[in-house]
Amino acid sequence: MIIFYILFVLCSVYVAFLLFILAGTFYTISKNIPVKKKYFISVIIAARNEEKHLVGLLDALIQQDYPKDLYEIIVINDRSEDQTDNILNNYSSKYSQIKYYKIEDVIPEFVGKKRALTEGIRVAKGDVLLFTDADCRPRPGWMRAMNDAFWYRYDVIVGYSPLLTTKTSFGKKIVHLLKKLERLAMFTFSAGSIGWNWGITATGRNFAYRKSVFKDMEGFEGIGFIPSGDDDLFLQKISRTKKYRLGFISSKESIVPSIEDKTSSECFHQEKRRGSKFRFYPLSIKLISFMTFIFLVFLVFAFVLCLIGLVPWKYFLVPFLIKSCADLLLLLRGAVLFKEFLILLLFPFVEVLYAPYFIVFGLLGSLSGYRWKQ
Repeated sequence: MIIFYILFVLCSVYVAFLLFILAGTFYTISKNIPVKKKYFISVIIAARNEEKHLVGLLDALIQQDYPKDLYEIIVINDRSEDQTDNILNNYSSKYSQIKYYKIEDVIPEFVGKKRALTEGIRVAKGDVLLFTDADCRPRPGWMRAMNDAFWYRYDVIVGYSPLLTTKTSFGKKIVHLLKKLERLAMFTFSAGSIGWNWGITATGRNFAYRKSVFKDMEGFEGIGFIPSGDDDLFLQKISRTKKYRLGFISSKESIVPSIEDKTSSECFHQEKRRGSKFRFYPLSIKLISFMTFIFLVFLVFAFVLCLIGLVPWKYFLVPFLIKSCADLLLLLRGAVLFKEFLILLLFPFVEVLYAPYFIVFGLLGSLSGYRWKQ
């Protein structure tokens, strides 16, 4: 049947692409080589109603093993309605490194975090800009690791940000581990593409670039109207110019854990939001995403045909097992990079669910709306 020839061709292309990404992961910044020179660093955080997270983040940033006179912490209070303003006022009065600004207006051309981040970058004094979120807890060596990487001629750096959970029930812990495994795959994929100086995806929880890059790109011009994408869409915008050197840092000191305490509804809308950005991606990434989508649709269709007895099981099992081996190989590489071995035990379960998960959220993100902090 022609459909199965197409399935095997798509499977071959999928595996070849994963092997290409796997090779790229060997070009990450995995070890810190200390340098004597230090940049002045500006850490920028956009905060909206973050009273339950800000104290932990600010404490982690104040405890960085980086000269106190060589960094500033800029927090943009984006129309918060809780105690965010009081917390920032208290911390800025105690620590000279902390500065905060309030914005009350909404600009249609720069929605979501982009409005706040643009304001933070405008007032930043640093040559190097580091970005994280209020629910993150950077390790003490984060600034130092980033500084050292920039001195080795990198212009943009993406880092690893694993999830931490505050949930105590068994069921929610299992869900948390599943999400950790999915994030491990995402960051390994990011590391592999960036290893080839090709920016596909990143996260604002652990992201950095030179201020000169932001100015040269004219900031978020062209993507500012999109509610999300201050990280991956901006990385793709930079990558398309071919002017800058991208790096993925995976050293222990550079890791920025993020607290995962979202409700089920918030997680659902977050996944829809991630899927919704597909239509704004460059053509090359659209083609890769579309090919993956079609491959998984064919795979699910083959499973259904086998299940109802219309074709032998080999037509599903062979491409599925080949795909699974390629996926596992990439995840094993990620586990080595980020020292996340335990969650690999959930791989068989996640592998079975991945195809319907990708298809459903790809369609939902493209065809329906989602909630966002406004």
